[in-house]
Amino acid sequence: MRRIEEDRAKAEMAGASLAEREAAGTFEQRRTDYPRLVRPPDAETDLVHFRRHHVSAEAAAASVTQARQALESAHEQTESARNALRAAAMRTQGLERLVDRAREERLAEMLDADQKAAEESASRKRKGRR
Repeated sequence: MRRIEEDRAKAEMAGASLAEREAAGTFEQRRTDYPRLVRPPDAETDLVHFRRHHVSAEAAAASVTQARQALESAHEQTESARNALRAAAMRTQGLERLVDRAREERLAEMLDADQKAAEESASRKRKGRR
């Protein structure tokens, strides 16, 4: 039960990390494609082709910008998930320490009770021999 929160945080961290890797791949691909897409035509071109190329180049630039923003957003989500995982792990560790401490206290109480019972039994046996 105590680990459910931590397991959920791990799953969210894994999902955020995967999304960040995918965003990084998309950004890198668009950044790599950009020079090829914006390279001007080799020869003189008419106005229609020039405008078409210009629109395509602007779209390529916007695509790179959008991919970079998506990567930054994914990175922020990964950091947020990482912080949530750390917090959940700390809470889990704290709860486990409390449970361990309570278990140790119960064991000590049982040992004390057993010791007391053994001493009383030994005392009764000594009294019975007299």
